[in-house]
Amino acid sequence: MKESDNILGYPQGTIVDKVVPKTMFYKFMEVNQRMKVRFVNDVAQICWLYKLSANTINVTASEELIEIDVFVVTLKEQDCPTDVFTFIDINMPHHIVFILKYEEQYMLLINYKEWKDNTHTQFKITKSFATTWMPQAQLSLAIQGQSLPRIYDNFVAQVSGIGEHKAGALAEIVGLKKRIATMEVELQSLEKRMRKEPQYDVQVRMNKQVKAKRQELAGLKQKMEELSV
Repeated sequence: MKESDNILGYPQGTIVDKVVPKTMFYKFMEVNQRMKVRFVNDVAQICWLYKLSANTINVTASEELIEIDVFVVTLKEQDCPTDVFTFIDINMPHHIVFILKYEEQYMLLINYKEWKDNTHTQFKITKSFATTWMPQAQLSLAIQGQSLPRIYDNFVAQVSGIGEHKAGALAEIVGLKKRIATMEVELQSLEKRMRKEPQYDVQVRMNKQVKAKRQELAGLKQKMEELSV
């Protein structure tokens, strides 16, 4: 496969197909030695494949989101840690979708992010989502929506598995997913401790905590369902 292939089938006007030297990230971002080594050892090539903006597709932009860039990142090892892409995403001025490539396998990676403040100089990552590895024939990321924010939300929904959702609800859904994941870990830990607890009265107290946490978890899941279409 050549990087010039239109692997997502996007309009011709969106195709950039430009290899970005890794040194560009060293020049314009505050890269420490550890991160520089990661770029050298884990990343073979970065290709800027698509640019989605009001100028390249017939959609509206917003002050918070003026461009979505899609990068194909060819990896030297399949199990490359994703902190390299988090680092890029935090420091890039646009929203990004990564297509990771290792040999003939592909993975979509997207970091759901928002501006840290009104200066619009740096992002904060709320949560990262990725698909499983797949052959190119199964790679798909549909452009859905009449505005860049809606398209980006739908990209996140497709990669994360969130699926259809009410307009404007994605930020809340992502936040809920993060809280649910954290609470499920806490609940499992609490249940494990309760099973090992030798004192009956302590077990009773812990059981009440377990029931309360289960109820809270069910409420969060119900709320997330209500935000879905």
